[in-house]
Amino acid sequence: MVCLREVGVIKEPLLGFSQQILVVPVEKLKVIEVQRKPSAFHVRRLSESIRKIGFVTPLVAVKRGDECLVIDGQQRLLAAKEVGIKELPCVIIPEKYARSLMKLNIEKQMSLREKSYVALNIYRAYLEEDASIREDDPRILDSIEFPHYVTLGIGYERNPKLFGSAYEPLLRRLETFLAMPLGEAIGKRDERARLVLETDEIAKKAVERVKGIGISHPFVHKEVVAFCNPLKGKKKIEESVKEVFGKLKENLEKLIERPERIKLHELASPVIELQSL
Repeated sequence: MVCLREVGVIKEPLLGFSQQILVVPVEKLKVIEVQRKPSAFHVRRLSESIRKIGFVTPLVAVKRGDECLVIDGQQRLLAAKEVGIKELPCVIIPEKYARSLMKLNIEKQMSLREKSYVALNIYRAYLEEDASIREDDPRILDSIEFPHYVTLGIGYERNPKLFGSAYEPLLRRLETFLAMPLGEAIGKRDERARLVLETDEIAKKAVERVKGIGISHPFVHKEVVAFCNPLKGKKKIEESVKEVFGKLKENLEKLIERPERIKLHELASPVIELQSL
């Protein structure tokens, strides 16, 4: 029978909680469900390093029954498997600290997509633990930087090609942590993600129309959405998320009909002059 072996316990030096040190068979190690895509180059370099000096940095994980969920060390785990290692040392931390580590443990600056995936994963972990926790609970606020990351996380999950950065400025102004239990709030997040995805489909058509009149650069999708943003110039927002995105879709449809309203100006970088629809 394959099992986890405890080889020691250490005390965290600042907060004082206990951390088990386990030796875990690789088949009992699982990577957290939503995680950044591993870098093949980095895994290869780690494999080379392990062959030279051995596996010297333990994984950080949360114990789940007879398995361990890896919070920090996905790429080290892949490299270890590549060189044929059968079991690995792990530092086991309490799950409440693991959620913060998921957010903070980054080897490079995360993209919006990666931030959204991590936020969604943390959100679902709390939801699974207790669906009655309110979304505006201090524990959620401490673990997730912005609520729109959760909305976009659902959107990216359904369509990895979603141009999420085009909608982030709008969502950042509209989204707040909801004063309702997570069991209800997840439904609202789902609805908002659908709104974003529906809007993005219309935006794609508007982008093609704009490109058809000779305007094309890497930021055209983002600029088309900015051009149609119904909150431009508004300091106070009284409309709901649904109402704002409804107006955004209307503006995009108008742009599809008359793409010449948008003009490209060659300055230091391509910038689109925003004209009223």
